[in-house]
Amino acid sequence: MQKPSCLYVFQDGPRDGYDLDIEKGSAVRKVIAELIDWDCDLNTFYSEKNLGCGPGPAAAISWFFESVEMGLIFEDDAVPHQDFFKYAEKLLYRYRDDLSVRAIGSMKIEGNKYGKGSYYFSKMNRNLCAWATWRRAWSDFNYTMKDITEKELIKALKKYRTGLREREYWCERLLEIKKDALGGSSWDMQFLMSIWLHNDKGICPNVNLSTNIGFDSEGTHTLSSHHVAANIKTEPILPIKHPESITINKQADFLYHRLYFEPGNYGWEGLKRLPYRINKRIKRLLSHQGPWLKK
Repeated sequence: MQKPSCLYVFQDGPRDGYDLDIEKGSAVRKVIAELIDWDCDLNTFYSEKNLGCGPGPAAAISWFFESVEMGLIFEDDAVPHQDFFKYAEKLLYRYRDDLSVRAIGSMKIEGNKYGKGSYYFSKMNRNLCAWATWRRAWSDFNYTMKDITEKELIKALKKYRTGLREREYWCERLLEIKKDALGGSSWDMQFLMSIWLHNDKGICPNVNLSTNIGFDSEGTHTLSSHHVAANIKTEPILPIKHPESITINKQADFLYHRLYFEPGNYGWEGLKRLPYRINKRIKRLLSHQGPWLKK
């Protein structure tokens, strides 16, 4: 078991009307107090009110970076491989001054290997349940995205040579974020967009280094154990072999987007949804919105 010398723990407050949240929250705090029996600088942020799945993690990460320059971040349902800690530490220091690198991911959902290194570069940064980053990368995080236009996002995505369908998907997510139509459930999409708006990138391992055990009936967003990212086996990555190039792997990014974000919009399933997508595009065309328009 890892025994870090410094820990920052955030726990959201109980939801209104959920008495069981109070009981579970108390139990978690007790476990934390009992398990940490080594010399550790323990810092806690126990919110009295429920901030939600979007504002909560965003506030916690901002609080974290008020005190540290860089670090590892875990959600409560992420179980990292032991190698992830050394992998993240090495890469945090290696790319500390490379401002184009903004995050170090842990998850890999497909079996392909990209390049000859232990990791490769990506615009996606994969699933942010176990990852590492720097204060400098988080400093311009924008939760509401109020001042960001579709035109800006489209321009940014085109620099990555993304296809029309992918740009369409992310423009829709941007509109939902700006309208708060996601019910305060997202922070990671905003972080991804902050990477793209600066034409930057993240790091992804060539093996899976974390498994998400939160895909069950008690999950907030992840209810199905059949999800593509659920309970994936982890593998060792040490010793680390650095890639020859820091170029983004576009093939890997396209496959990840297809598998993780839009699994039903490609292939035969995508053809069946074609009338729906055409109708949606016509509506957006009439309202002068969409990534296919020149503005």
